[in-house]
Amino acid sequence: MRALVLSHPRSSPPGACFTYQTDYPKPSLPNSDFVLVRIHAIGLNRAELRARNAEPVSPVEYGISKNEYYPGLPCPPIIGEKFVGEITECGENAAARAFKIGDRVAGWMYGGGKAYDGSYAEYTICHYRRCWKLPEAAKDVEWEVLGAMPMGLWTAYGAIFLAGEKKARVGMWGVLAAKDKGCTVIASTRQKSKVQKLKDAGADYVLQESELTPERIRQIAPNGVKTVLELVGLEAIESVAMPATARGGTVVKCGILGRQWQRMVGAWLCIATRKLMTFTTLEEDYEEAGKVLADAVEKVRSGVYKEHFLDSVFDLSDVGKAHQRMEDCAATEKVVLRVP
Repeated sequence: MRALVLSHPRSSPPGACFTYQTDYPKPSLPNSDFVLVRIHAIGLNRAELRARNAEPVSPVEYGISKNEYYPGLPCPPIIGEKFVGEITECGENAAARAFKIGDRVAGWMYGGGKAYDGSYAEYTICHYRRCWKLPEAAKDVEWEVLGAMPMGLWTAYGAIFLAGEKKARVGMWGVLAAKDKGCTVIASTRQKSKVQKLKDAGADYVLQESELTPERIRQIAPNGVKTVLELVGLEAIESVAMPATARGGTVVKCGILGRQWQRMVGAWLCIATRKLMTFTTLEEDYEEAGKVLADAVEKVRSGVYKEHFLDSVFDLSDVGKAHQRMEDCAATEKVVLRVP
């Protein structure tokens, strides 16, 4: 099968880290909990920038595969944590959960690129607990568009409506999901070129980096915002997120775009009557995730959700260009690899 093998981690430019092979062995099911999927599109994740550089991961990032955690390097030869495609082989336990050959599915955060070879390939395996059926409406939506949806959508939805319990300062999927529920949205970006796209997606206010202060946010929301969805980094919690949050409000941490993965936590970080929460798609099972995905696919098909969440599409063999776009922070939203 075709695959991108992580043959030279830490090389420069990004494309030099990978070797494109056409004869890589197709994976087999490790047990009856798994399905084999013919991938059609891969939504890229910023965590894969670390994986490309063979940077260590924590047991938490293995999610439901934590019992297979290993601290050594390098990563498995094929990285990649999400995909959309069609089931070509189905384990007995997966079949008992109503999966079958031919199903169109999405998978994310299932251990790919960590415990097992991941999704930068023509085929991948996926545990049924991290695999979701796509609705019938998905047949009318291009694979590349579907590839841009699953994990970003669920992360934003879960952070806002499960952990945060309502309104938020958010990213692109957060804008779409929050506006769909009638929220007032304050979005932020470090790049002027992205302001209009956030507004087009429905953001009521868009603040650039120089404006992103608690004082400016409170000019818009004098009593503070109900919920902050913090995607930038740990450093922003203390300086912006907590001071901008209303009494009784919640800061939900679920992204590390700034790539600062550790920070000392002290009493100064929290402000009385404000909550600091986290949201992850890694370990817990969320029955609602499949329903949220199905609803979003239908809204994309019908035009309720415009394709603001898809930034750019590259062929599998052009992974270097795709990673460079993420590395340069040039992407407004999801970068996708197609696997025709």
